[in-house]
Amino acid sequence: MTGTSTDAATAKRGGLLAQMTSRAGLATLAGVIVLLVSCGAYAALRGTEGGMPPSVVEPAAIPVPMPVAAKPRALRATDYSIVSVFEGEAFLATPNDLVRAVAGAVVPGLGTITSVEAFPNGGGTVVGTQAALRTQ
Repeated sequence: MTGTSTDAATAKRGGLLAQMTSRAGLATLAGVIVLLVSCGAYAALRGTEGGMPPSVVEPAAIPVPMPVAAKPRALRATDYSIVSVFEGEAFLATPNDLVRAVAGAVVPGLGTITSVEAFPNGGGTVVGTQAALRTQ
């Protein structure tokens, strides 16, 4: 019997009690306690209605002036100006963009481009199915 009691005492030293008193065991235990406390605090703050605790008051909405972008409108022929015409292609400028126009291309406000002609003085014409542009 004496042999079994010493074996039991030795087994207890290497069991749960020995793990709880080592530094690694205490650090693990502290981490588990912190985790449980933080989960409990989250559950307490979560509340039951709307996901907000009753102690949290929503702030009143404060109107802040914000710039509002205008909705883009469809381009018209008058919005374009010819930048350059050279060998069957033209570059047209709009207030927000630069457009390359060649025969067969569809340009909003001008329609399908039927011809692009350059003048000897540097200007030119761009003719579409809906409108035509010409430099002076």
